[in-house]
Amino acid sequence: MSQLRCAIYARYSTDKQNPLSIDDQIRKCREFADRNGWEVLDRHIYSDEAISGATEHRSGLKTLLAAATASAHSLDVILVDDTSRLSRKLADSLRIFEQLRFSGVRLIFVSQGIDTDSEQAEVLLATHGIVDNLYIKELAKKTHRGVEGRALQGFHTGGRCFGYCSVPIEDPTRTDSYGRPQIVGVKLEIHPEQAAIVQRIFADYAAGDSIKAIAKRLNAEGVTSPAPYRGQSHPSWAPSALSVMLHNERYCGIAVWNKTRKVRDPGTGRRVQRLRPRTEWTVVEAPHLRIVSAEVWQAVANRLASVSATFSSGLAAGLCSRSYTARYLFSGFLKCGLCGSNVVLISGRGGAGWAKYGCPLHQNRGMCANALVIRRDRLERELISGLQREVLREDVAAFALEEFKRQLRERLDDTRSHLTLMRDKREKLKKEIANLALVIAEGHKSAALLEELGNREKELDHISEELLAADGRGLDARLREIEAFVQKRLQDIRGLLFADVPRAKAELSKHCTAITLTPEGSTFRITGDWNLLGGRSDGAGGQNRTGYARLFRAALYQ
Repeated sequence: MSQLRCAIYARYSTDKQNPLSIDDQIRKCREFADRNGWEVLDRHIYSDEAISGATEHRSGLKTLLAAATASAHSLDVILVDDTSRLSRKLADSLRIFEQLRFSGVRLIFVSQGIDTDSEQAEVLLATHGIVDNLYIKELAKKTHRGVEGRALQGFHTGGRCFGYCSVPIEDPTRTDSYGRPQIVGVKLEIHPEQAAIVQRIFADYAAGDSIKAIAKRLNAEGVTSPAPYRGQSHPSWAPSALSVMLHNERYCGIAVWNKTRKVRDPGTGRRVQRLRPRTEWTVVEAPHLRIVSAEVWQAVANRLASVSATFSSGLAAGLCSRSYTARYLFSGFLKCGLCGSNVVLISGRGGAGWAKYGCPLHQNRGMCANALVIRRDRLERELISGLQREVLREDVAAFALEEFKRQLRERLDDTRSHLTLMRDKREKLKKEIANLALVIAEGHKSAALLEELGNREKELDHISEELLAADGRGLDARLREIEAFVQKRLQDIRGLLFADVPRAKAELSKHCTAITLTPEGSTFRITGDWNLLGGRSDGAGGQNRTGYARLFRAALYQ
């Protein structure tokens, strides 16, 4: 037999397997070539590391096939350790087999003794391909079953989660092959420094900051970010990562497993996540992992739902995604009264006050008769003046303050049991202080007694201050001070709205769907559903006053 020119292909599946597996496969193929007196071409040794055999999108395999099927190739044989190294999918194995046979290149699987020159090669290849395919499916089922058991036992099932650290659980009664305590699972523990960052992110978003603004601020301050994934160079905060965090139920003390599954895209070979039916989820209460309070979590969930509803496709009105965080207060709300297009800045964008709003369908395509334009500063002045008149209406402000009082009194009622305990403890401390003072007066004076007396007096002062602060008898006086403060701040509603435009836009989007600009002669008629008080009902302006309290408090606490 003449000396044949050989190429070698080797592969292992995941980064958890031993990389030396590649070297072992190449060694076995070289030994086979040496026994047959064939030449292994060093420039034609190909490998794929940590890549599944269930996909054909492998750089090493692609390069090998390109070299073997070229019109002027220099290969006679391709050596592979076994069929599973070439592919775990029968269809891919047979397709590769046909390609190489057409190009006149033999394919030999060393460990199994399969040679495509043999008449039985195709049958053997199909048989082993079926076995390889079944193996990977059964392995996936067993792995899934094992991980499910871990989840039900309260163990961590893998993956990084910012805010926590993984701690191995050792069984001191069992040892591994190296004599060390055997690890029976992994649990999560709260990482104090990272948890503080998580709490800050949730609080900022609940307060009205956009995800993009939070990411930029964290990066500007150099706040520690999650470790980058493989292939990324510099760690930093990304809006996408923050979005995932804001939806992660683990931060509110709920561990959810089996929520998604990974499916390989046959076009790209990449694995993509798909949501499983809720009936397949495994939900475990994990209060020890709670980082975010229930109140903040609910506030964030409400805002996420509001933003999602605002940006949902098919809505006739509402903010578009790029307008939600635009630097101009009313960008995204404005609509053309003739064609319904979003009114945008069509000139003077760089100017401080000379930028002008207009209909883009008229400006860019001539498809709308609305040729009027309006200066941004003038439009903002008109809209804010109208808003200020609405906010400062006597009946509206009075109702909002009454609503504020009601909610404050409810909170005081909720703390009644706590206050009762505090009062009982205060009486007990008074008796203990009196007894200690009596003992000292009778001549039993010592440093220990004096220290105990001092400690109890400090604790009594602290409890007395807390009870005084929560005493409802001074509530009316404090509310009168709040009312005067509110009226003073609302006199400058323009300053409140422009102090933090993204937060103001987020709040306004809850109450305003669109502001329509309709040309009338040489000016605009401004109309729209300024639903500042929530939904429609009887009362102030035919609007729901309860909903207004949110906007009232938002302006108050800016």
